[in-house]
Amino acid sequence: MAAVTEDTLTKVSTDAATDFVQSFYSALQSARPTISSFYSQPSASILFNGNAVADGAAVQDIFMNQMPSAYYEVQSYDCQVLNPSYPTAAGLQPDIQGRPRGGAAAARNMSILVLVSGYVRFGEGKESFDTPNRGFSETFVLVPNPQADGGFKGRGKKHWLIQSQNFRLVV
Repeated sequence: MAAVTEDTLTKVSTDAATDFVQSFYSALQSARPTISSFYSQPSASILFNGNAVADGAAVQDIFMNQMPSAYYEVQSYDCQVLNPSYPTAAGLQPDIQGRPRGGAAAARNMSILVLVSGYVRFGEGKESFDTPNRGFSETFVLVPNPQADGGFKGRGKKHWLIQSQNFRLVV
């Protein structure tokens, strides 16, 4: 099996970060019942404005029952491969023809650091001009979902799950 190239790692991590950012912040705005599906099991390490949160279900509960509606405007995001050889059971499985996985499939067995910054406005809809924009910064570590079969773009499970998250409102 050929080694995964740096270009492949960069492409896969960039595509993963883009898909994740678009999907995750859309869910925070308009699909809050799906929030827990973004988190790895059994539990991720989650800090929300300095407060530890138990797991993805607890984050979903916060957004469903405690947070007002919100509009997120992502200004920038960046990503970096943390571990290019993240161990997963799926990474050990051969492809459909029984060959060892290589290329983009092998590159999906990595962990990725994703940094996001932007603005959030709490209140009804993005046209809510009576509430101020609040800056936010968020850091994620994404890991491959060993049960993935479709990714963010398909109907299957997400390819990437949150292993660690740190959200901060910027004052």
